[in-house]
Amino acid sequence: MPEAENLSYLIESKILFIPAKQCLVHADSHEQIKLKPTASLCLLLLLRNHGAIVTQNELLAFAWGDSHRQVSFNAFYQSILSLRKSFMQMNIEKQIITTVPRKGLIIQQEISVEEQRESVAEIQPEPLPLETTRDSTTHIAAKEKRTFLNLTEGLMIIATVIIIAVIIYPRLFNEDYFSGYVSPKKYDGQCHYFFNGDASNHIRHEAFIKEHPELCKDDNYLYITAYTETKNVSVIQCTTSMELSKGNSCQSVFYPRYDSQ
Repeated sequence: MPEAENLSYLIESKILFIPAKQCLVHADSHEQIKLKPTASLCLLLLLRNHGAIVTQNELLAFAWGDSHRQVSFNAFYQSILSLRKSFMQMNIEKQIITTVPRKGLIIQQEISVEEQRESVAEIQPEPLPLETTRDSTTHIAAKEKRTFLNLTEGLMIIATVIIIAVIIYPRLFNEDYFSGYVSPKKYDGQCHYFFNGDASNHIRHEAFIKEHPELCKDDNYLYITAYTETKNVSVIQCTTSMELSKGNSCQSVFYPRYDSQ
């Protein structure tokens, strides 16, 4: 009997990534986090190339397709940051996605990744009973005609949705993801700090700044992500604001199990 296979990835024996559903599921708590489409595709390509560096251009082309040349730094880094935030929220202590400066991103070989295939038997249609009367033959013909119309209507609806998505999707994804980050006014140094606004407080952000003054230099922009519930800290360093994609250069740094005193 033919079978339809659904490939998923078990990361560090804790997190199950299901590409078909674009989500992460915790193996123990069954907590589920829905990923953005482009973030899910970036993660999929990194997992397919487990242990190898994937360049930014390769990720852009795979996740955004033909429109990848118009994608801003903002859109790309918000996808990578959203992945890291998702792993942080699931309390994964290791750094799953590593940045290799001026080369790309990688899921290191020491990160365990196990492919899993869930086979689901295809449902076979039951044979129709033989009908010998004229009325039953007419009924079957009418039913087949209606099925054909339903199929045609369905294809037309799908085509319409695809056209609309192609038109409005780039606009939706260019929305400033980093608008949710707040800038503490009391930090007026050689750089610009921004904290994730969905954190319950910014105590860990402030402690991190005091312990890492070397990150603040050359009037750069630092986007710091931290939560009181987890020890991980993620930092994106950019030469200018995320609102300006032209001429911007960014680098992400991840601190697993960071415990400020």
